[in-house]
Amino acid sequence: MKNVDRMKLEYSPDSDAIYIYLSRKRRSYRTQEIAWEPSFRLVDYGADGAPIGIEILGTKDGIDISGLPRAAEVSALLEAHGFRVLAPQQQS
Repeated sequence: MKNVDRMKLEYSPDSDAIYIYLSRKRRSYRTQEIAWEPSFRLVDYGADGAPIGIEILGTKDGIDISGLPRAAEVSALLEAHGFRVLAPQQQS
């Protein structure tokens, strides 16, 4: 998983929040909320529309990766850092 090595994860235990940098771009032009239980997720997009980062709030009960860009790579990165990844929720 070569791309996992390029992604960067920062964790703040005080706020139980993770930020995953998906690219070197840092300026966000649009943010999309993806609210699922048990964690709240925000995806930042660059000017070209490509996802550049993911913020995840409330990680202690596990992280649902449903709807996240590059979900397989994000899952591998989270698991490599010891976070519990939940199976994607089924759509009804």
